[in-house]
Amino acid sequence: MNLTPRPRDLTALLNSDRTEPADTGRPESVETEIPKNRRTVKPNDAEGWVKTSVSLRASTRRRLKTWSAEHDMRIQEVVDAALETYLGLK
Repeated sequence: MNLTPRPRDLTALLNSDRTEPADTGRPESVETEIPKNRRTVKPNDAEGWVKTSVSLRASTRRRLKTWSAEHDMRIQEVVDAALETYLGLK
């Protein structure tokens, strides 16, 4: 396998009369705004949040992300509420 770059003749490209930008296949950027009902403030909690890591089945994680987005909540908020309910804390 030869990984040496091949020389290329760029003369034709550099001297072309082309005035339009090349189509790179990348979409143009679009101005977006944060949804009005989105909570932009982190949850206020006297105890504070602690980072942890868990493994989930791919299908469970996908459903969790979908449910969180549909209810305008962060994943950590959904997991926290579910665990509090499951553990009988609320």
